[in-house]
Amino acid sequence: MLAWILALLRAVNGITGKMLTLVDILGVFALTVFLSFFNENSLYLIVLGLALTSLFILRIKKAAVLICGMLTFILFIVQLTFFDYGSFMGIAQLISFHLAAVASAVLFAIFLSFSQSFQAKIEAKDDQGNKVDEKRILHGRYLYSATIVGFVFFAHHTTSDVLIHLSVLWGTFISYLSF
Repeated sequence: MLAWILALLRAVNGITGKMLTLVDILGVFALTVFLSFFNENSLYLIVLGLALTSLFILRIKKAAVLICGMLTFILFIVQLTFFDYGSFMGIAQLISFHLAAVASAVLFAIFLSFSQSFQAKIEAKDDQGNKVDEKRILHGRYLYSATIVGFVFFAHHTTSDVLIHLSVLWGTFISYLSF
């Protein structure tokens, strides 16, 4: 699952420097379909749909993104109709830590929306030394925040899994404040 999240974020934020290719999109799509059926959870398709929407808005590989988006939507409908993979975690199952993780992710997303100062104080560069588009980085942040909220409510993760995701959010925020 970690490789899947990293592949999605790499596609959206473009920090590796390599151009996104059709093979990258198809690979992420195939991994998403595998995880979705293997874990019996439609959340993976929802997050892929969000990533594809970001790529479409950013005008990156629009034709391939549109086709994968349609296939993702069809698979999502099939899973909800025939497999019932859209189970929601009940309120009784949520502990205060899960709710704190959701609150942190939502607050982080709101902070990103209203704070222009959260943008990098120095020019962000990819691994090849090229300037990274700030819109792509912002879309990647939103995608990660939405993924955390989705995992807390739909994936029935353990407290340690939620802690890992939460530490990434808070680590990003604290590193921004300190640097």
